[in-house]
Amino acid sequence: MRLKVKASKSVLIVDDETDVLELFKESLEDLSCQVFTANDGQKALSFLASNKVDFIVTDISMPNMTGLEFISLLHERSDLTPFFFITGYHDYPREDLNRYKPRAIIFKPFDFAEAAMLVKNHLMRLSKND
Repeated sequence: MRLKVKASKSVLIVDDETDVLELFKESLEDLSCQVFTANDGQKALSFLASNKVDFIVTDISMPNMTGLEFISLLHERSDLTPFFFITGYHDYPREDLNRYKPRAIIFKPFDFAEAAMLVKNHLMRLSKND
């Protein structure tokens, strides 16, 4: 059974772990999403300078630029694209993470199909508001 969205929605996944990028990408493509990937925050910012996506999923802990820095820079650009944080660290104070206003925080390890469905559900809600 496939969930239907008005039009193909686009998602950018930002993570320094290739396996996470590929497995998450496959899971979202299985749900008819158009998926782009970047292996660090700087590449994601460069991509977003000339492209728009409907949703972002970003790891928090990455070399060169953390997910927190990435989202902060997006907000400075007035880019308020909805996003999820993903992280393997459970010691981030939730109130600190919530300052960035993520739609959700997903802790590794996680089931990629379930996480993709969570993204898809948020995209469906966003579609209803369009």
